[in-house]
Amino acid sequence: MKLSSVVGRGTNKGMALHPHLHSDGLYVVSMTRFEKDYVRVPTLAEACEYVKKGFSLRMSNPAAGLRVASLITPSSIKIEI
Repeated sequence: MKLSSVVGRGTNKGMALHPHLHSDGLYVVSMTRFEKDYVRVPTLAEACEYVKKGFSLRMSNPAAGLRVASLITPSSIKIEI
């Protein structure tokens, strides 16, 4: 399973984004941008199920210099199985 997105505007326009693995080894999905609403999940498969339900996903691309995780809306996330 692969989840991806592309930056749509700004300096990094066109760069690929991938699910951000946090230091605790979990991915973060949320309905809002507030940390109190974060749902931490252990697998990409589980993150994908949340995205399908309308949750946004924290994504980044450290290899391209985008180390800070952005909250990406489901409509901007491509799901490949």
